[in-house]
Amino acid sequence: MRYDVAVIGAGPAGLAAAATAVEAGCTVALLDSAPRLGGQFWRHSAGDPVTGTAGQRAWGTFSRLQAGLAGSTVDYRPDAPVWLVEPVAGGFVLYTARATVAAERVVLATGAFDRTLPFPGWDLPGVVTPGAAQALLKGSGVPVGGRVVVAGAGPFLLPVATALVTAGVRLVGVYEAGDPRRYARALGTLVGAAAKLPEAAGYAAVLARHRVPYRTRHAVVAAHGAAAVSSVDVVRLERDGTAVPDSARRRRCDALAIGYGFTPQLEIPLALGCETRLDVDGSLVLAVDSAGRTSVPGVYAAGEVTGVGGAPLALVEGRLVGAVVALAAGRPGVLGEVA
Repeated sequence: MRYDVAVIGAGPAGLAAAATAVEAGCTVALLDSAPRLGGQFWRHSAGDPVTGTAGQRAWGTFSRLQAGLAGSTVDYRPDAPVWLVEPVAGGFVLYTARATVAAERVVLATGAFDRTLPFPGWDLPGVVTPGAAQALLKGSGVPVGGRVVVAGAGPFLLPVATALVTAGVRLVGVYEAGDPRRYARALGTLVGAAAKLPEAAGYAAVLARHRVPYRTRHAVVAAHGAAAVSSVDVVRLERDGTAVPDSARRRRCDALAIGYGFTPQLEIPLALGCETRLDVDGSLVLAVDSAGRTSVPGVYAAGEVTGVGGAPLALVEGRLVGAVVALAAGRPGVLGEVA
């Protein structure tokens, strides 16, 4: 069978694109490397599909998308990581470990992964990314350790820390290398993030209730241990990011979750020859036009692969790309509704 569109990735962007395209009458294959729908944002265990730290409103959106796809003709294939997309006459062939899929168009919704920086001891067992700690907890109900340090930079540290402490983990501290208070000086940024403030306040309340130290302008600079991590060194940072002299403090732990934001997953689009650009944070992201079209005809993209902007933006981009793909396939029924 040859599909009108194959969507790679079943997170917010991929789910929205697949749901919109199939609603318009397209034949759709949805391929994902994970065993369940949702991506990293809506990752969940097999028996717990409607809870998490993302907020009940967001999980309601996931439940609606999940129910809509279950009653549709979308060919959903879990545990099917795509390792190659090959252009052929009239479309593309997508190769997975189990089968190949032919489609006239491809939507890339491969998302992003944690950005890591090397430091002494970063390869010790027990040193993981925040995304890995969250995936283990949300996907399998297993905490990464019993005494954990969360460190790095970015708002993602808060939901990860909150999930861990709620699961009964002894959280040694949350060490944020940046200074979130600087956002208050940028009125436009603060107004744009206003909807997230109650969520952030909720995370802060949980950490305060469990008496978890939250330190800004602090960074983990080394991990120590023999067979596994047993302690980390934390330093205070100057405003320019350099370490304050003689500020290092050692903290005992059996796991460290550390990451500095996200970087898009670009292996497939780079192999296809899609053009890229530098985003505002210096990350390499996929270049798309206002309709989600890449530089390669027939290849579209939505979500974090085009720049990390969060789940609400990914949902909008996914719906838009799904409608544009439907229009290209001669099924424009939902385009006006999305617009």
